[in-house]
Amino acid sequence: MKTITQKELDALCQNGQAIESKGGYPAVVIHPDDTVTKFWARKKGFFSSSTISPYSNRFIKNAAELTRRGVIVPEIISHAKLEHSHVRIVIYRSLPGESIRELLKEKPTQVDIPRLTEYIFQLHKKGISFGGMHLGNIIQCPNDQGYGLIDFTDVKFHSKPLSLEQRACNLAVPMRYSKDVQRIEEAGHPSMVQSYLEILQPNPNRKQRFLNKVMSAHK
Repeated sequence: MKTITQKELDALCQNGQAIESKGGYPAVVIHPDDTVTKFWARKKGFFSSSTISPYSNRFIKNAAELTRRGVIVPEIISHAKLEHSHVRIVIYRSLPGESIRELLKEKPTQVDIPRLTEYIFQLHKKGISFGGMHLGNIIQCPNDQGYGLIDFTDVKFHSKPLSLEQRACNLAVPMRYSKDVQRIEEAGHPSMVQSYLEILQPNPNRKQRFLNKVMSAHK
């Protein structure tokens, strides 16, 4: 990890489009060369788990582990910190494609919910619980290359497939975004929960446990 000056950071931000803002810094900056700068800004003197394990470190480690488990993620280019501050940045190559959320909004017929749910099922089978599992963080790659993940700071890795309860809790995450759920329904797509159950094929008792857990977890 290298150290950069405020002047260098300002120049980096000017060469791109800033998205959102947090802690006085943009959340991300999208550059013309299809690279992205992601920011983590911790308030000075504020202690949290990120003090010991900075989010930027987690992001990079998670990218490596996801890649090792066969998941498409952006290529990391560099990691830096702003001198005399707690600001950390990671520069990575933009993942080609569009998010499922964007597609549901602009091109809903291009979304295949059963296929998307099969992808999530495979993540769970690989022992991956993606805390940021909303449809804005799942990218549909071009040319039928499948899906990829972005914004994966919050990921838990397990040595075996997720349990029924863990699967239900993780699948409940995208259910919390009512606009996404509404767009799925309006497009005439099957629900993600029903599609997942068709893949899982649990017995009646496990099916009810799964549904109960999804409902309680997404509230």
